[in-house]
Amino acid sequence: MSQRLADLRGDLGAFWAATRKEWRLQRRYKGTILSFAFWPIALPLAFVYQAEAFGGGREDTAAAFTERAGTSEIAGFLFVGWAAYMWLSLILWGPGTSLRTEQVRGSLEALFLTPASRLVILFGPVVSQLVWAVWIFLVVGVALWLGFGVAIGPLEALRALAVIAVGIPALYAIGALFAAVVLRFGDVSPLVQAVRGVFTALCGMSFPIVVLPEWAQVVALSLPPTYLIADLRAVLLAGAGIGRVLGDLAILAGMGLVLALLAVIAFHRTELHARRGGRLAQY
Repeated sequence: MSQRLADLRGDLGAFWAATRKEWRLQRRYKGTILSFAFWPIALPLAFVYQAEAFGGGREDTAAAFTERAGTSEIAGFLFVGWAAYMWLSLILWGPGTSLRTEQVRGSLEALFLTPASRLVILFGPVVSQLVWAVWIFLVVGVALWLGFGVAIGPLEALRALAVIAVGIPALYAIGALFAAVVLRFGDVSPLVQAVRGVFTALCGMSFPIVVLPEWAQVVALSLPPTYLIADLRAVLLAGAGIGRVLGDLAILAGMGLVLALLAVIAFHRTELHARRGGRLAQY
């Protein structure tokens, strides 16, 4: 038991060290702060103006949107969807990109020779990205309040944090699967771009999924971001309590469990393959 506690303390220390290292690197690039203040507003703003142009201020179009989206707040609907998109992009690029960076630097093999848990190697650098996720949603909340009069209270924010907490395992498991791809094939960028495109097209980031064809709705309901985005909009914009989205959260948690198991199996097998083939030191 004492050895297990010592191992746990060592892993926690390594986890904290990896997080601090990544955060220090990110702080060196001051422009990152400005970009995460600009894009969460610029991306959805173009869609807001487009929606207003197409709607033409007509009551019937506004009613149709409210019926399909579950909220009359067009700006809120789009801003929340694109904030989730940016956070999801950080996750998809996170574990795989961090491993790829270490691979290019020539330090990946040395990392795998340490006694630290693989969870430290995978998710230590990614934890610092949670700071950017909080920053993105904070920027969106302020922009909605100042620009469109959409006020998000503390209770709604707490409910949103609960939804995000439930969605973290599923999303980070997807990131771990991309990390396994890095060990197997090296570059992960094309696959990340493709998956991100699928999520954008099917998960309802800029439109309600009910407007999709039936087969596309079936696919959308098999993807974790669909539930995350829908539930964030429900608790932030429609005044829904956690009980109202409990079914979705249960599905999201179940997806997280399944994806986490798949990620563990895939990463373990890929690591064994990389070790046997000497690919850890190759890029």
